Amino acid sequence: MNSEYLFLTDTKSAFPLDDSIRILDKLDNNDYIVANTDIDTTQIYAPEINFYTQNSTDDIGQKIQNIKALYDARSLTFDLAQDMDYEKEVNNKLLIVTSDEEKKKYEEILNSDKFTSITLNPDMILDVLGHIGELSVTMQKNGEQYEINCDQIIWEDAPQFATKQSGTYDPNILCLDEVYKTITQNLNGYKYKNFIVYDSKICQYHERNEEICGKCAEVCPTISILKEDETKHLVFSEVDCHGCGGCISVCPSGALDYTQMPRTAFSEIVSLYEDKTALIIPRKMNIENLNIPLPKGILPLAIEGEKYLHEAHMISLIQTSGNPIIFYTDFISKGTGDCIHIINEAFERKYGKKAVFVCKDKEELENAFKNMQSISECKFGINESDLRKREIFSARLAHLVGEDDLGVIKTGEHVHYGNITINQDNCTLCLSCVGACNVRALTAHPEDNSLRFNPSICTDCTYCEVVCPEVDCLSVKRDEIHLEPKYFVQNIMAKDELFKCIECGKEFAPRKAIEKIANIMKPMFGNDEIKIKTLYCCADCKPKVLLQAQINEEMKSRGNM
Repeated sequence: MNSEYLFLTDTKSAFPLDDSIRILDKLDNNDYIVANTDIDTTQIYAPEINFYTQNSTDDIGQKIQNIKALYDARSLTFDLAQDMDYEKEVNNKLLIVTSDEEKKKYEEILNSDKFTSITLNPDMILDVLGHIGELSVTMQKNGEQYEINCDQIIWEDAPQFATKQSGTYDPNILCLDEVYKTITQNLNGYKYKNFIVYDSKICQYHERNEEICGKCAEVCPTISILKEDETKHLVFSEVDCHGCGGCISVCPSGALDYTQMPRTAFSEIVSLYEDKTALIIPRKMNIENLNIPLPKGILPLAIEGEKYLHEAHMISLIQTSGNPIIFYTDFISKGTGDCIHIINEAFERKYGKKAVFVCKDKEELENAFKNMQSISECKFGINESDLRKREIFSARLAHLVGEDDLGVIKTGEHVHYGNITINQDNCTLCLSCVGACNVRALTAHPEDNSLRFNPSICTDCTYCEVVCPEVDCLSVKRDEIHLEPKYFVQNIMAKDELFKCIECGKEFAPRKAIEKIANIMKPMFGNDEIKIKTLYCCADCKPKVLLQAQINEEMKSRGNM
């Protein structure tokens, strides 16, 4: 039987599984996509399969279906991932930063013929730049500054400016034996991936006249995202990226996405969790020795990075499953933390139930299992294809709110939602704000010559306020989500009738815009009636009027000769 799924068991009587899963009591020579054991012939090791099998209290029939779902979830992630594998050449130049007193502990490495090693005292180093294989260290000795180049660095209690660069290893984080193993493996080539994909068209930093965003670079723990202030371009260093995903959860527009589980993949995987409670487990959380009874209906959802989940991910999973999320992690990122606050606040107000439980250990997991409640009344499905991050969240949150008024949620420091007010008397419908809004919150509607705004999509970037040319016209109210129906629809913010060209009668511009320009230009034109007349003409008629006036003037002057 050919199969992409392997279930390796050490019991004589194998657990009954779906026919698509090959059950073996010892390894064969075949290759597999997903397996419950960590072997070289498998693309994906899925420890959550054994964890579920050993701890679930589901009945046999449900276990068979759920184990198949776990394999399918991993397979979908593999098929729909957008990551690529890269390799960086690493030579043997090694810098060890240590005091003279601590140098003895590194004797094995210093004496190894695998490396050309030098040691420096920590107080000699001023800065570290570059990345693994190409590190540049600025040092000071006897009042003079020098630069030395190396491939890797070992530095106990390394400062942040050093650990931001790939290729710097701290034995206090990894034990010294693990550091030595790692730097030795890197000599065969440092392997890395691209963990994020980027859409500059909806980035709220890219090529804007003023910096109104840049959260991704702010939260990045390395130097994998940098801002070029002159060009307003983001620069990505994939070799330095840890794949944590923190930049994705704070990206307001959805310009960044996670390659190992893009939103399209997440949407498909979510469908496997209908009527189940998802227990989200990041890869860094060790569950191999976690023995805890899983109540019926709880199904693990394995993810790679622990920081990339945002509000659209979570509300999609909750409304598809009809159950809360249990997030097993010892760390919540800044963006994900803000999103969890928003989600929990909305569900508490609507249903009086908690939607996301964060658990860092076995005791907190047990408490979550006891206190969680079904939220089947929230179930809702939409077609998420071609929708952006904010549009998905808007549509789903609108369904939750329904016709209720649930008050205002104040958003956090890292995930922003906003609202705007427009003074219609001062708005000339120049539509500069529409051009500035790259998330489609502000839109122009020629069918009724109106400017409309959907606050639930607004990222609170304030760029519309920056580009508005009118005085006391547009202002942004920051960091609020209004849980009421009108917050989720396009609201008419300004409207005007079209002015008809006085020459041909064609409608060509808002009346207030024409009147504003005319009031500015009239004093400059003095008593020139023809120029004043052109102010009320369309683009086609304006040159005709000027040309006709010139012809009339020439004919008049010839008649007087």
